[in-house]
Amino acid sequence: MKPSKLQDHLRRCHPDKTEKDLKYFQTLKDKFQKRPTLDRMFASTPTSQRNDDGFRVSYNISLLIAKSGKPHTIGEKLILPAVEEVLKTVLHKPASDIIKRIPLSNNTVKRRIDEMSSDIESFLCNYLQTTHFSIQLEESTLPDNAALLLAYVLFILNQEIYEELLFARTLITDTKDFESRFEDILTMVIPPWIINPYGDIEETNVIIQEELTELSTNEELKVQFKNGYQQFWLQNNIPVTYPVLWNIARKFLISFLSSYLVERGFSAVTNLLTKKRNRLDVISRGDLRLTLTKLTPNVDNLLLKHQVHPSH
Repeated sequence: MKPSKLQDHLRRCHPDKTEKDLKYFQTLKDKFQKRPTLDRMFASTPTSQRNDDGFRVSYNISLLIAKSGKPHTIGEKLILPAVEEVLKTVLHKPASDIIKRIPLSNNTVKRRIDEMSSDIESFLCNYLQTTHFSIQLEESTLPDNAALLLAYVLFILNQEIYEELLFARTLITDTKDFESRFEDILTMVIPPWIINPYGDIEETNVIIQEELTELSTNEELKVQFKNGYQQFWLQNNIPVTYPVLWNIARKFLISFLSSYLVERGFSAVTNLLTKKRNRLDVISRGDLRLTLTKLTPNVDNLLLKHQVHPSH
């Protein structure tokens, strides 16, 4: 730009800078030239961290593949080429050094999915030993006429209600003998004060009535009731302040009142058993669990298995 036009641009667009000296603009130039770029950031990253980052991306993408229900080959056939195209076309950077650090072959994706599924299953089984939960069993017939049993659990974790797949098993019979074992759930009656603790309630149990009376005057808790009865009972101080009410309400909060997860589960099974998945074994593979789970695998722990241990 010609000096005269540059001066005019400075006056019109940056009037606050017109009185600055040359050293000020030289400092801005130096800062601009030293700004972080993809090349500099990549070069300054230790090799060990680059390897960890590549493995982490491999796990994260494999989790996305499992949740989408897509074939495992999509990582190598579509996702990596798409990443390479973005790096070359948008950032104008060679992508080969980055792409080769992200293992996404068919076998790798399958292994990552199984590892993450096993990690979630281990956490789930350990946590269920420390809390109350309910269990729901459903069966369905697979395309080859085999019977499949899906077991789900419902529990509370960190003020949230979780519905998770516990296990999947093939059966040599059906599950009709289960109906009598769960008769208490089928005939369950929910106390009206659980749905609306601030309504007109008649309660014969004196202890329950006392806590309900005290709760009805707690305006701080009442604010959360507008978000629904579930969120109301899941507040942190409810178990401590109203233990009798909580012990009753908790049982109903973790009761299966809909078939949503069951329908979603069998829909996922049907998708996984299509021809494009080469008859994937939904029982022994981790795809089904990752498709349905709300829990997050501990990738940091899984990455430790890939770290090279120094020699002694």
